[in-house]
Amino acid sequence: MPAIVDHDKRREQVASVAYDLVAEMGIEAVTFRQVAGAAGSSTAIVSNYFENKGHLLHEVYRIANRRVMDRLQVAFEQDEDLVDCLSVVLPVTEDNRRTWHVWLAFWGRAHCDEAYRAETARNAGESLALYRRMLARRYRLDEQVDNPQIESLARRLISTVGGVALQCVLAPDDWPLSRLREIIAAEIAILDAEFAQG
Repeated sequence: MPAIVDHDKRREQVASVAYDLVAEMGIEAVTFRQVAGAAGSSTAIVSNYFENKGHLLHEVYRIANRRVMDRLQVAFEQDEDLVDCLSVVLPVTEDNRRTWHVWLAFWGRAHCDEAYRAETARNAGESLALYRRMLARRYRLDEQVDNPQIESLARRLISTVGGVALQCVLAPDDWPLSRLREIIAAEIAILDAEFAQG
């Protein structure tokens, strides 16, 4: 009797191997042969789940986006302090550094490839929506009601977090977690004061 193969799990494993390779070597260096070798399978297995390299790479980009959103969502649902919640996306752990390396590898494609542009926009929209909910909860507002002030503050906060995280990826020794948290906390204090003033 042939072994039962969980195709969804196998596809996910192949994509995860490709994700690791992109994080280590960048997009252009990754081939089906390398992915197959690292996965301990044949190139036929890889091509069974992904019709071409572009299809596989797009899935890698989606994985990076999902992993960060999942971490942030869990921290939010656990009602962590806002600085602690936002810290889960910072590139100060090996997993997060790898995610940021994958993002950097793909962002150059987002301006000239519609599929990457759409995925980037989708992820940015989900992230901003979650930041709005974080601030609405912080200020004891209805998380489901649109609020122009919260929208503006959320955009500033997401820009601060993304900006310091990018600096950390590019110069990790200059940006320890304590410095990143200090800057994020300072920005939150400014946002709090502005919200209080109306």
